[in-house]
Amino acid sequence: MPTRVLKRGSQMTDVLKLSRRGFMAATSVLIAGSTLGAVSAQTARKTLRIAAGEADGPKGTLDPAFSAVDPDSARVSLVYERLVIQDDTFTPQPQLALSWESNETADVWTFKLRQDVKFQDGEPFTARHVVYTFRRLLDPATGSPGTPSLSAIDGDKVEAVDDYTVRFTLKTPVVEFPSYLVNRFTYIVKEGQPTDQLRTAGIGTGPFKVEHYVPGEEPAIFVKNDTYWRPGLPKVDAVELRSIPDPSARIAAIAAGQVHVVWDLPRIGLETLESNPDVHLIEVRAPFVMTLSFWTDTKPFDDVRVRQALKAVVDREAVLKLVAGGHGTVAADNPVAPWIQYGLDEPAPKRDVARAKQLLAEAGYPDGIDLELFTSGATPGFVELATLYQGLAAEAGIRVKVTRTPDSEYWSNIWLKKPFISSSWSGRDADAALSVPYLSDADWNETHWKNPEFDGLIHEARRTVDAAKRAELYQKAQKLLQEDGGVIIPVFVNSVAAASAGVSGVKLYPQGHQKDFSEVDIGA
Repeated sequence: MPTRVLKRGSQMTDVLKLSRRGFMAATSVLIAGSTLGAVSAQTARKTLRIAAGEADGPKGTLDPAFSAVDPDSARVSLVYERLVIQDDTFTPQPQLALSWESNETADVWTFKLRQDVKFQDGEPFTARHVVYTFRRLLDPATGSPGTPSLSAIDGDKVEAVDDYTVRFTLKTPVVEFPSYLVNRFTYIVKEGQPTDQLRTAGIGTGPFKVEHYVPGEEPAIFVKNDTYWRPGLPKVDAVELRSIPDPSARIAAIAAGQVHVVWDLPRIGLETLESNPDVHLIEVRAPFVMTLSFWTDTKPFDDVRVRQALKAVVDREAVLKLVAGGHGTVAADNPVAPWIQYGLDEPAPKRDVARAKQLLAEAGYPDGIDLELFTSGATPGFVELATLYQGLAAEAGIRVKVTRTPDSEYWSNIWLKKPFISSSWSGRDADAALSVPYLSDADWNETHWKNPEFDGLIHEARRTVDAAKRAELYQKAQKLLQEDGGVIIPVFVNSVAAASAGVSGVKLYPQGHQKDFSEVDIGA
């Protein structure tokens, strides 16, 4: 679905007022030290100022192999490119690759590469850089969190056929292998550049090159790559990128004109921007999900009746209205959106408190159950969803204590470490949405759900050439996850960004970590 611009003044429900504290937080962040305005004035450059969400601080990186949070993906997308990207329908499209083909069994894939591309230091982009990138990602010594998502590739058999041809030999067939390569880790790096340099001064083929980046220091500054292979791009001379974790502070920053572009905005609390003639909002339908996830190998979640009771109390329309501000689509505890290939187009279940009580009683909890749900403001909407769920669950005797933890520590100290959590996943195609969090051996299996039948369906689908049969297998896997899995997925949440009125070329992608600032222009 194409990106659309929201009309100002649209009716919002349960809108939160922009706080004075949020405005002051944004202002103080942006004027501290060498201010954005001062930097631009000193250099007399046409400089795009952008603000990412989430906090990374000293843990931040430019190395795609270790990209973890939103500021990482923004920096990486400025400097590097991938073989393949995905369009709004999650269909693979060429970037550094020109074309690809497989053998009949889909376990050997050959990619033809562009021949008109250079790295930012002038070195030609060739197949050896692709081989280096993927062997490095797959090497256990590297320690990349992206290794599990590429486990089907035999690292010893990523080969340069010639300077502009790369062959991947897989351990198991993957019919949709080009999409398999589209993740936040697979940006192509320059062969031989040391890891410490990749973290702060990586050399890629992208539209901008690093001028100044020190993890934890704001802003990161990037300058135009004058030898970029796409004619006429980029459209600005420089980019200054800041991390502004507080959503209200991001809103304040764009409202005050301190930055040109912000994204990952909360879906409620936007009335200040909607009524501001100097700002326009941009929205794209996305299969981004916020979840409530629980360990299925830990009491009381190890009983499927408890899991089903926890799902039955959810009022999905209320979540859409009160947490997503109407910017999304109700979901049915299935991470594959119905408009994505292989998605199930079925109505979401209605809230059923009586059934939840009955299931709890059958599971041995006739007087209800006490749970602790860990959340934070690390992702806009987490706290609101947890609070709303607490109220909805109480009617069925599910007594939820909501524990809010520090935003900056959430993904390192809470996620994967507590049995009942808020989580979120960016938009993905069907295979990635199902496999990355829910396969038994997935490193990011946040629910500890291990279902051999589900695993078998995914692996069979990957090697099934017949499209109709493949769809049937993926859809059976989705049904199994809905019925037995340890995750509540109440809505698919649209992506919302804001840009200054004179800014053009801003595009949101359903795959949240995919970003492209090469066509953004800020005018004269």
